[in-house]
Amino acid sequence: MMANETALLTELENNGCKGKLVAIRHLDDLRAELAKQNQAGFLKSEFLNDPSYLAGCQYDYSEIMPNAESLIIVAVPQPITKLRFTWQGKQQTVVIPPTYIYSAADNLATEIAERELTKGNFSCKRIKIPYKILAVRSGLAQYGRNNITYIHGMGSYYRLVAFATDMPVISDNWQEIEMMPECSSCRACLNSCPTKCIDPDRSVIHGEKCLTYFNESAKPFPDSVGSNWHNSLLGCMKCQLACPQNKTGNPIVEIENPFTEQELAMLFTANDYSELPETTLVTLQKLNLTDYDLPLPAIQRNFKSILV
Repeated sequence: MMANETALLTELENNGCKGKLVAIRHLDDLRAELAKQNQAGFLKSEFLNDPSYLAGCQYDYSEIMPNAESLIIVAVPQPITKLRFTWQGKQQTVVIPPTYIYSAADNLATEIAERELTKGNFSCKRIKIPYKILAVRSGLAQYGRNNITYIHGMGSYYRLVAFATDMPVISDNWQEIEMMPECSSCRACLNSCPTKCIDPDRSVIHGEKCLTYFNESAKPFPDSVGSNWHNSLLGCMKCQLACPQNKTGNPIVEIENPFTEQELAMLFTANDYSELPETTLVTLQKLNLTDYDLPLPAIQRNFKSILV
């Protein structure tokens, strides 16, 4: 069994990824951790009741994998993506943070996990659980003060993917939740956050104040959000760019002219995705921008908020 586990983790490393395994029983610990945070008042209903966030997590996989023995958490490196195009005679750059363009990362993690586990006559299933808590509890990552997780050598530029597997775990990694020691004397993320959602007096940010929460929602931006705060098509890069742990290398992918001006004109005026040309819709799908349950008007709003 150890050989199978070692082979899996080695193959992940060979492809630039990192992974950890824990026993399946820790699903109960993950659920208990969320309950603890809820009781402490750290989690708002916006996150607990939204299927896109914590409400979509599942803790019982007995039906889809009755013989599950362990959980695998994988970190796949992800770049910052910059879309460069011309709009109304001006050169524009629109940023998409790591994790949002996810298809290739998810496919890579799944391909490696399935291939390596099959060699030992094991199998796996993709699962949705509190990925960040599992990453920290397993020892794969540590929390930053901004509640984003960090891995040595990768910073925060990666996507987490989780699996349930019937392969028993040999080294059951499980530890207390830790914040990076460097955070104790650093205020870079606190100083960079435009919404001041990072609280130095508690371990969990005020997620309901985070700019990421606002632009992942179909609701109009509240008046409290400054027009000059917007910096990414989805999410926010302010605290990640300020963090010293990300200074060793900022992986960036630039996509030139993903849309023509004619396509953008239609993108900004259409009422629904069904009204877009097929080429425009395909580009949005490749960027995974149609996968966040956001209606087209919300994507239009986000685009326009960061155009010069």
